[in-house]
Amino acid sequence: MFTTRRTAKIALVATAVAGTVTMAAPGAQAATSDTKDTIWNLGYDTSATTTIKKSGQSSTTTGFTFSTLHVEKGDLSSDIMLKDFKMPVKLGKLQIAIATISQEPVGKAVGTIDPNTHKIVQTQKVNLHIKDVSATGKGLINLVGKNCRTSSPITLTVTGKQGGLFDPINLSGTFTIPNFANCGLSTSLVNSQVAGPGNTINMTLTPHG
Repeated sequence: MFTTRRTAKIALVATAVAGTVTMAAPGAQAATSDTKDTIWNLGYDTSATTTIKKSGQSSTTTGFTFSTLHVEKGDLSSDIMLKDFKMPVKLGKLQIAIATISQEPVGKAVGTIDPNTHKIVQTQKVNLHIKDVSATGKGLINLVGKNCRTSSPITLTVTGKQGGLFDPINLSGTFTIPNFANCGLSTSLVNSQVAGPGNTINMTLTPHG
């Protein structure tokens, strides 16, 4: 059972809650389903940088996060959608192609915000879809076909902590990329260059206003 003081404390950090995009109206809105349940709807402009351990390559993309917080319970649910990101494909130091990759969420991101420590923990299942690998990144000759995806969803857990009420929120996590499938003759090459543990994601969420 949350006390009035603790409930207020959660409300103050509600704008801290995030996930990794469904467009929403500016700002945060509070709605009360009944006298015991306070629901906050929160919007964030989102930037995410992903680093693949095997290749050492990083790429940054942007998007939007829409989160719903159950104030009394501290339960968090987010719709996350990021724009496609592009990553160089290298042979040694020589760039030979550009990969266009999308993150395809499997359901909502779910998590919690601790009312005392303000720690945020959120988990999202996502498939990586390599939509195109070509010399120019324009898809003129796509080396992986149209259905090159991870063979199972990635479980991506990010953590962070809220600072000031309207400060950006920084979330980070480490994740394993499963093997890819349906990449044609490039499947083995993709897996040797991408699949495996130790990959990282760093996200910055800025309250949308």
